[in-house]
Amino acid sequence: MAKKEKKAGNKEDQRLATAQEKPGEKVAKLPPIVKPKSAAERRKDRIDGIIKTVYPSILGTAAGFACYYTPEAIAPYPWHFVMLSIILLTSLIQKYTYTFLNIDATSFKTKDWFYVEFMVVDLWLVTWTLLLN
Repeated sequence: MAKKEKKAGNKEDQRLATAQEKPGEKVAKLPPIVKPKSAAERRKDRIDGIIKTVYPSILGTAAGFACYYTPEAIAPYPWHFVMLSIILLTSLIQKYTYTFLNIDATSFKTKDWFYVEFMVVDLWLVTWTLLLN
């Protein structure tokens, strides 16, 4: 009985070898190797995440109070127009004020903007509903 030979090299060389063996098949792309973050980078990311959650929450709560205390201003408009106006206004506010909070808003992707605007709309609706009852 013959023993199997071990392949020499690291895992990346083995991946390349298996990819070259099957030229007709599609090969899944490997994710890029991520460098581990330092403790300071992890701490900054955590603080940024907290700010990205608290700031839209405050804006949404303020919008709820504003809608409650100015019913004559919003009464002629349907609720969905008021909601779209709040989304537009708070997104503009956040776009230009995140720099004062040391957060890079230019690096936000679509997912990030949906997250912060969901927080605004959610807390606007909750606050307004609780105040109306």
